[in-house]
Amino acid sequence: MSEQQLNIERFRILVIGNANAGKTTILEKVCHARGRQPVCLDVNGNKINLALQPSSSRGEHNIEHQFQYPTAHGFIFHDSRGFEAGGADELKKVKEFVQSRAEKKELKDQLHAIWYCLTTSNDRAMTEAEMSLFKSGTGNVPVIAIFTKMDALDGEARSQLVWEKVPFRDINKQVPIRAEAIFEKKYLQRFQEPEVKHKPRYIVQLRDMNKEGTDCDDLITRTSQALNGATLKLFCLSILLNDVESRIKDAITNIIIPRAQAALESPTFSEEQAKSLFCEVMCCFPHMLVRICS
Repeated sequence: MSEQQLNIERFRILVIGNANAGKTTILEKVCHARGRQPVCLDVNGNKINLALQPSSSRGEHNIEHQFQYPTAHGFIFHDSRGFEAGGADELKKVKEFVQSRAEKKELKDQLHAIWYCLTTSNDRAMTEAEMSLFKSGTGNVPVIAIFTKMDALDGEARSQLVWEKVPFRDINKQVPIRAEAIFEKKYLQRFQEPEVKHKPRYIVQLRDMNKEGTDCDDLITRTSQALNGATLKLFCLSILLNDVESRIKDAITNIIIPRAQAALESPTFSEEQAKSLFCEVMCCFPHMLVRICS
């Protein structure tokens, strides 16, 4: 992938979070990676082979590096570790990166959204370092706070209910209610503190992300709601672009193969049947159909 290829309009997201915050899982779900690894590019669009990087720096995050999944060409991701580990230095890097991207003239080069991943799978609430971004702000770039591993709160809620000697027949029904109360007290209330001047645009809760069939649809919805104007249009086009592969598979599996089998069993395949097949297939790609008809 060359620098010239990167000139195509793409939606750019900064993903922040510690190593155990579930960032990789989220990106794999959003990008429908299915085990395929992302390509890492430097600021000039040159491919970086991370396996060849010195072991001392392999785990370090260069926020300028661009990650793209082969299944999601509509998105460019930048990675930053959380502020607990990096402290003030990491926050400084993020703020400088946000500012430098805000100064870019081209929409494709700007930063469009920040996904801040925070895990609920430990015994403590958010630290002051983790809250620092919401105190200092990110200019006009919307921040979506993503709380991962929400299922961990179910275990904490269940333990509390057992300790309180709640009858076992009632525990399962009360677990979701208690888990939500724990989340409100330990996490959401932090955003109401007076020094938090820049609240996240939206808060997304993710659970059971290690299981098959789970998705990040709510994250995509909330991100789109946080945008406006040209940035929203770019985001929607990126989603459509990333959806092409799955639409092609659906068209082949559900339309082309069955119709081809029916045609083989029929003595004739008329022009009307061909037109009907074309229309059915193109209905799977509405964004392409609009271009053809316009």
